Amino acid sequence: MISRRQSLLWGAAALATSAAPVRRAHAAQGALTVRYGSAASDDHTYDPRITMMGTEEQIIVQVFDRLVAIDAANQVRPYLAKSWVVAEDFRSVSLQLREDVTFHDGTAFDAAAVKFTFDSIVDPATGSLGAIDVIGPYAGSDVLGSHTIRLRYRAPFPRMLSALADNKASIVSPTAARALGVTAFGHAPVGTGPFRFVSWTQGVEVVLERNPAYHWAPEFLPQQPPQAERVVHRFIPNTATRVAALDAGEIDICEQAPPLDVRRMTATPQYHSLIGNSLGVPYGFSLNTSRGRFADLAVRRAFMQSINRPWISDNLFFGIVKPAWGPLAASAPEYWSGVREYYPFDLAAAARLLAEAGWQPGADGIRQKDGQRLALFLPILLEPRIGVVLQADARKAGFDLKIEQVTHERQEELIFANDYDLLSLHWGLNDASVLEVPFLSTNVPAPGQFTFNWSRYRSAALDRLLRDAAASSGAQRLSGYAEIQKEIMDQALFLPIHEVAYNVVYSHHVAGLRLAHGNSQTLLAAATAAT
Repeated sequence: MISRRQSLLWGAAALATSAAPVRRAHAAQGALTVRYGSAASDDHTYDPRITMMGTEEQIIVQVFDRLVAIDAANQVRPYLAKSWVVAEDFRSVSLQLREDVTFHDGTAFDAAAVKFTFDSIVDPATGSLGAIDVIGPYAGSDVLGSHTIRLRYRAPFPRMLSALADNKASIVSPTAARALGVTAFGHAPVGTGPFRFVSWTQGVEVVLERNPAYHWAPEFLPQQPPQAERVVHRFIPNTATRVAALDAGEIDICEQAPPLDVRRMTATPQYHSLIGNSLGVPYGFSLNTSRGRFADLAVRRAFMQSINRPWISDNLFFGIVKPAWGPLAASAPEYWSGVREYYPFDLAAAARLLAEAGWQPGADGIRQKDGQRLALFLPILLEPRIGVVLQADARKAGFDLKIEQVTHERQEELIFANDYDLLSLHWGLNDASVLEVPFLSTNVPAPGQFTFNWSRYRSAALDRLLRDAAASSGAQRLSGYAEIQKEIMDQALFLPIHEVAYNVVYSHHVAGLRLAHGNSQTLLAAATAAT
């Protein structure tokens, strides 16, 4: 979830929608259609084994199912697996699977399909970007019967069940995946989910249709097929256009409306909204420790103290989004409150740190040292307006922050060239082990290895803390992750900006809308029109 992308419809929660005008418009065809206004513009694949984009998961969660689900109380519940037994050493889990599930291509869901899915995730030929991190130290599977399987891990993996509930661990049809190949399967996905893939017009829309056989949702979701016969995801990346489409009745649901529009629209009886916070790594900036000005810890600390995070939340998000203070979402059970003591907005403190590091104010206010300006480069992909605020704040402390708004492709080029000083990052995951993604030494990007340790900080001690915490439980787990968060903040590796809040505004005709637990995502379950 970073992530580099974001959002969804059926799975860990539910979105039951339909607009009455839509029902009337399609009555002649007998099709109840839900129109979802998506912020996506550049989806590449709907293969859960490959995706690293939340916007792609918005489709994936409707087409595919997972072995287990997590409910609103954060409890693991049966899904495609009826029951399971976790080994005492956390190195394996045995699962008994449902026997009444079929893929959209008519083939049976069974243990062989589960083995194929996980084996293909770790196969380099698949090119997994997200799932390979989600499934942890997966070592292989043993098919113990047609609907019984044991998953094995190279090391203790206490979070295995939460990993199996992740959308990226969804089970794919082996028949379709083998027949189509990796690229084609991502453009015509086949799963067991409540909706079947119909078509994808890139940059325009994705059309899904109801799976009439669907009856194996987790028990906290509707147990019958969706009432909506079709779901049309319209790609409307421009925020103002997306809101205008909802106002005009052209869509029924609008994701990620600006805070002012959320207030304006929900002040009337015509619209409702839902707002939820994502677990994982909040939105912030990885500071590149391997080169340039941020190779100096004092400069990193000074930069972090020059940014007024509460002002950003109050003025850009009108209080709907809360400031973030550490590398882990405040709603995570492992969140360490000590992060709130780090790097409060304090220009005087920033000035002292820079002066001690030898950076003195120049004639134009930008600090200099040995004839060099205190210059930084930020290629920004996520939330570029925040980059502008950082630029203004940092200038007051004497930083000359240059900004380039980039595409995914341009960002990747700069990452591989190590040609940046800071990068925006968010990664959604319902487990504190998400900290491995941006902070393990093995995740420093390298040629042919697009990984997410963009601070490029290599520390055997931090690696050991991350691995030990992921393999622990109870009080030991809490203390382990507290120590990890302290180390990340002590080293000023990541500048947290705000908790990741996700919102949808929807027509008053829409009923039954819910947000996915722990994710910045929305789900579509039954699609029923309000009377």
